[in-house]
Amino acid sequence: MTGNRAPLAALKRELRAERTAVRDGLAADVRASLSSQVCSHALEWLQKEKAASLLAYVPFRSELDCRPLIAGAWVLGRGVLLPRVIAEAGTMSLHTVGSWEELTPGAYGILEPLIPEENGQERKVLPVPDVVFVPGLAFDRQGGRLGYGKGYYDRMQASWKQDSGFALKPPVWIGLAFSQQLVPEVPMDGHDAYMDMLITEEGIFHCREENKPWN
Repeated sequence: MTGNRAPLAALKRELRAERTAVRDGLAADVRASLSSQVCSHALEWLQKEKAASLLAYVPFRSELDCRPLIAGAWVLGRGVLLPRVIAEAGTMSLHTVGSWEELTPGAYGILEPLIPEENGQERKVLPVPDVVFVPGLAFDRQGGRLGYGKGYYDRMQASWKQDSGFALKPPVWIGLAFSQQLVPEVPMDGHDAYMDMLITEEGIFHCREENKPWN
């Protein structure tokens, strides 16, 4: 197995460098325009499927900006969760957030939810939201995703699958990406998290038919 993993790791490093350069090469105004289109598609889907809660992310560097999605979800009355990175454990904790004022710079300089000790409020932590919107460097139409190599989303998906309640209502995993981030095939390890759907500025792509719980 070790012999198989080394080439895969090299493929991932090469693809990360390539797709990072492509994403970084998009002008800021182009990224903003494309991000707005992606968020519009995502909000339409949220309304259609009546998803009550979602996990999103605060954009970092040249990532697709999903802040319009978050703001739109607040307007629609959806429960919005954002993650806090627990770097030493290699995990993320999820916290409900109702405004931008509830965020502060955290791990890697990314805005994260304030913990209760910081703002004096109790937070209701929802372990498994209805939908998980995921960033990434590259995606394919089979649901493959290439992240930054830290494995936070992979471990979260794996831990939820071990939860007894997961089988009753698994979340829908949706990758948010610019069309320039789509590739024919993402090199995937056995533990890598697959997406159920992708949303780009071009629309919605259903990746894995067996994982469409809204059918």
